[in-house]
Amino acid sequence: MEPQYIQLPPLPLDLPAEVIEMIWLYTRLSGEEQEMIRDFIRENLKKENKNLDETDLSKVLEGSDEKVNPDVKEFIDLMRMLVGTLIAQSCEMAALVYQNYYIEKKSTEEISKEFHVDEESIRIVSQYYDKNMKS
Repeated sequence: MEPQYIQLPPLPLDLPAEVIEMIWLYTRLSGEEQEMIRDFIRENLKKENKNLDETDLSKVLEGSDEKVNPDVKEFIDLMRMLVGTLIAQSCEMAALVYQNYYIEKKSTEEISKEFHVDEESIRIVSQYYDKNMKS
């Protein structure tokens, strides 16, 4: 039997461990399982994702009695953790920009240098505040 290997492309050094683990798990899934996850993501990206409950992955998430590959369950758990992390980081960024840009009136450049955060990210959040706080 010939060993099977995969080759991942170079990944950014600061990529969260959960993302690397998700990539690794995804590559180990069968083609059918990968397609199930891609279908779920496609449905999630649609504006009117009313058919989300009908995807195979959502049935797995609901805990159906169907036997599921443990890697799929682990991938789902990692996906949940990653989404939670992204939400927490978004809230932290919003609070940081609100305090420093909107309250303390610092420039995006000053905030970027002080907190070592990408200036473009700060600018995007500050634009949101500029647009919505003056209403």
